[in-house]
Amino acid sequence: MQTDMNIPAKQGLAEVVAGDITLYLNQFKDQSIGLRTVSERMGIHQKTLKRLISCQNKATYSTLYKIYRVLLSATDDSDLYQRCPKIVKEALAKGNPKPLNRDITYSFDLENEIARCSVFSEIYFTATAGPISREFIRFRFGDFGEKILERMLIMKVLICSKEPNQFYIGNIQANISSATIKKVGLHFVENYSKPENSDDRGENYSAFFIEGLSAEVYNQWLLLDEECFRKKIALTKTEAALGNIKAFTYMVTDTNNSSKARL
Repeated sequence: MQTDMNIPAKQGLAEVVAGDITLYLNQFKDQSIGLRTVSERMGIHQKTLKRLISCQNKATYSTLYKIYRVLLSATDDSDLYQRCPKIVKEALAKGNPKPLNRDITYSFDLENEIARCSVFSEIYFTATAGPISREFIRFRFGDFGEKILERMLIMKVLICSKEPNQFYIGNIQANISSATIKKVGLHFVENYSKPENSDDRGENYSAFFIEGLSAEVYNQWLLLDEECFRKKIALTKTEAALGNIKAFTYMVTDTNNSSKARL
């Protein structure tokens, strides 16, 4: 992998990422086998990797994590963040809605637990919004929830509060991929969205719209979504933000085409 010392000053993020992937691929005698192997290790489609290598695509922050976890053989995302090139570090800090904290270990294994078990996932994300009680976990999930709670305490994903039977998010946390975001988002929508409350303003918000768009306007949609999401996150950091309402937001904009066919 390139280092900050040998990366030309004029190189942008796309060029640095392309160069790092290319250097990693050079260890394989057969480039097609190497591309397939790296694709499997990173969890990124071969076509996407080819576009990244040719600088046709720009990697999102979640894709950067996938790439540099493999390139650096990083033990966790905190380790990755400390060792990756400066320009990549800046992109990760800018793209990640959560501020990166040196005191937190961003565990790869934790995402697997979140993706695999909806109970684990719901307890984890509910705790990120404030303390969660044993009473709530037992009411919502029964004995199985208690077992998951004990597992999360052992993993240090949750820690005990000074208040009895109250728990906070711990120092072992996760940066989740788009696939896991979809699983978590759909779970919370299915279990907690309340369409019956939509008649009253101030209760919730939901909307759906579909239209044939030009590439230019579609990209403007994506930029507007990102801007709106970042503004929501910024609001949570204001002095007046903290309260007892545990609220969630899940945003998706995509094309109405499958990966295999076009309408």
